[in-house]
Amino acid sequence: MAFSFLNPFKSQKVPSSTALISEIDFKGGTKYGENSSNAVYLDIEELGGFPFIKTIIIGDFSTKIKRIGCTLTFVFENDSLVLSSDNTDVESNQIKNTLAYYSEIDFELTEEEATKIRNEKVLEIQYTFKDKILAFNPISK
Repeated sequence: MAFSFLNPFKSQKVPSSTALISEIDFKGGTKYGENSSNAVYLDIEELGGFPFIKTIIIGDFSTKIKRIGCTLTFVFENDSLVLSSDNTDVESNQIKNTLAYYSEIDFELTEEEATKIRNEKVLEIQYTFKDKILAFNPISK
């Protein structure tokens, strides 16, 4: 009977976050936009009669922010709309056995803002985390 100590210590290939994004079939939201290494899932939902935006970023982006939250900017052709995160603490979690992370962030929203996002053409969305801006191009529907 042969026994080898090499197999248990053999390095396993971990997929990159970019490769992982194309393979993900995330059922928890609607894929709204992407950039070179991240995808954003975005849905306008309602809780207690008040609208809010539920977003999830999946990819190589990782952050941990305490007490200041972040903003989400919708860039339209002649205007923009800036929303503040519902929670002031934002933290990314690593997806098990990968190099990718997911960040769940909700944003407060009025009925007028929800209507504008649904009806006007969005050219770009931008998350602002402290001094870092993460931009996404919307996926054509």
